[in-house]
Amino acid sequence: MIMMMMTSIKLWKWQSGRQQNTDYQKFLLWYFKIWKWGFDGYILKYKPNTQLNWHKDPIENGNHYRLNIKLKGKSWFYIKKKDLLFCVGKKIIFFRPDLYEHSLIIDSPCTKLSLGFVKFK
Repeated sequence: MIMMMMTSIKLWKWQSGRQQNTDYQKFLLWYFKIWKWGFDGYILKYKPNTQLNWHKDPIENGNHYRLNIKLKGKSWFYIKKKDLLFCVGKKIIFFRPDLYEHSLIIDSPCTKLSLGFVKFK
């Protein structure tokens, strides 16, 4: 059963990102669920002059946390929180994509490691 799940989500293959009108690729390293916790890991590759539009990543019956680590390139990460806009240009970003709208602007070819976990209710 686990093998069928991994095959259905295209483990170990480059895929197009799920955001519309953007040009980036993601490589799923792992995805699994243990009891009430879900874990995933991706490598994300962005082409220069790419922009991720504002969005949230809701999780049904759970809380979503994400740690993004920039490995190379130049990018600007934005978060909207309580009608305020924060620009986070640092290498390591930890945030709640289910609660806050976020966006990304890529200046040069950029690679990120993205680690996520969900605590299901």
